[in-house]
Amino acid sequence: MSAFRRLALTLALLGAPLGAFFAASPVWAQSKPVPASPPITDAKSWHAALLRQVGANTLFPNLPQPPLKEGEAPPPLPSGQVMVQFVLDRNGQVQSAKVVQGSGRSEFDEAALDALKRATPLPKPPANVTGESFSLRLPIVFRGGPQPQNTPKAKPPRSN
Repeated sequence: MSAFRRLALTLALLGAPLGAFFAASPVWAQSKPVPASPPITDAKSWHAALLRQVGANTLFPNLPQPPLKEGEAPPPLPSGQVMVQFVLDRNGQVQSAKVVQGSGRSEFDEAALDALKRATPLPKPPANVTGESFSLRLPIVFRGGPQPQNTPKAKPPRSN
């Protein structure tokens, strides 16, 4: 019996709720204070914060793959860049968004718009940037490259 199963069985017999011991994030991670972001005081640092937040929410899309023959390596993933234009209100909410320069692949274009949705609300503009809404353009880059090989791993010998 694995150590995890022994522990789970012991906790169950003691009447302890498993959720208290196996939370989604470890206790040490929950107790650490979240580092504060540096205050945004100018348009340049605001733009950099927008790029960081959208970049952190950008996911590489699932692309159609040609069938592979046994032993054949998958082709490298393509790269692409999408220029999106969006209107942002003072509270960091995206009011509208569109692709103004596509990548040539609809999967990248859709993933760029999805990244904006996931990143909302975006950082609020600093006080010295005036206006109630802002039309902005951001490049969203997808970096391709070699795909990992799905090679079967040798199973470790069983010990009793």
